[in-house]
Amino acid sequence: MPSEAARALYADTRAAHTLVWFRQNLRIRDNAALCAAVAEGSPIIGIRIDDAETGNPRRTAFYRQSAAELAQVLAGRGIPLYTAASPAGLVRLAVRLNIRTVIADESHTFADKLADNALWHELDKHGITLTFVNDRSVFDNTDLIPDNGTAHTDFNRYREVWLDRFSKHPPADSDIFSTYRQPFPENLPAPPPAAFSDGIFLPQNGGETAAWRQWRRFIEQADSYSVLKDFPSRKNTSLMGAYLSAGCISPRLLARESLERRLNAWTDNIIRRDFFLQLALQHADDAPADGNPEHTLRLTLWQQGRTGIPIIDASMRCLHKTGSLHPALKRLSADFFCHVLNLPRREGEIWFARQLTDFDAAINQGNWRLASSQHTYPDIAAAAHKTDPDGTFVRRHIPELAHLPAAVIHTPWRAAGSIDTHGYPAHPVAGIP
Repeated sequence: MPSEAARALYADTRAAHTLVWFRQNLRIRDNAALCAAVAEGSPIIGIRIDDAETGNPRRTAFYRQSAAELAQVLAGRGIPLYTAASPAGLVRLAVRLNIRTVIADESHTFADKLADNALWHELDKHGITLTFVNDRSVFDNTDLIPDNGTAHTDFNRYREVWLDRFSKHPPADSDIFSTYRQPFPENLPAPPPAAFSDGIFLPQNGGETAAWRQWRRFIEQADSYSVLKDFPSRKNTSLMGAYLSAGCISPRLLARESLERRLNAWTDNIIRRDFFLQLALQHADDAPADGNPEHTLRLTLWQQGRTGIPIIDASMRCLHKTGSLHPALKRLSADFFCHVLNLPRREGEIWFARQLTDFDAAINQGNWRLASSQHTYPDIAAAAHKTDPDGTFVRRHIPELAHLPAAVIHTPWRAAGSIDTHGYPAHPVAGIP
């Protein structure tokens, strides 16, 4: 039973509260924001801002599903989880509920930092403190700063520093929240039921429970990861991207487990994620392209999976249909976009942002900047045979070519006079030999 002192905290609607703003940390276990809120000593209230206007309905649906589970778990500990439609809504709720401190997981992009600064000023007008903690990466941006004080730009060097730091000072997962309970604030308005996005196909269920279930499933087959990770048709990746993006699972805990199990090839994914997060603050978003007609045509063909390059078109159709794409095919599609179609990186970045369930602005930006900075012309046919040697992935997503043998399926234009492609483009848009 709650103590009399605990009950007294809620006797007055003007009692001070701590507000935890859940952003990309929709979990209970190893949640630095929740632990910091417990340390504040005041009753805790949760809030999230629903990002329904992002233009990415799958990501919105995944976040809503994850938040619904979070709300249920928090309610079991006496913590209501409210939803606001905008930062302005967060400010209004904070003022109405007599919030003294807002605690949130730290953002990592230039645009988000500007928005955070604006929110800080609004909250400060009402005497409300805004505090940030690191819940998105293994190490905070300030933990691995090189001697010149700027972000690391070389991944190999960053990896060395990261592994050295982890071996000597691994980040601790706090259990201060593990046994936390408080009386539910009956004098406050109940949060409305969680919103859902009906009719949205999600290849994975959102939420912390599903995240750990998927991780355990991956661990069972992880011994073959380094051998099979680059073959999309084998489905041997961890599928943790969406869970890490929404923060349904802690990157700190995954880093520890993967290193303990000597899954070094998979751990590189976590390290590269940290690398892009610390690098994102160095770049503001570029402006979209100027609408060049030729560029617009090529962009449309790429988006619709009609470039005439089967491995690229299968990738884009898969992305549009499922909201997910194998990492090797993300890289290949971006390389093709930047160096074969010669299109502005920012346009591809925007399209992925609208399609990917596991979209994370900093990671997406980092991958596209890496693709555009490469100076080698990708051999698409060779890459296709390497990643999809028997054509299984292409057949799965381009039924027009399902009847073709492996020797032809990746380069059908070379046999255009002797095969039927059932309406699939007879020649590549980029004129590849």
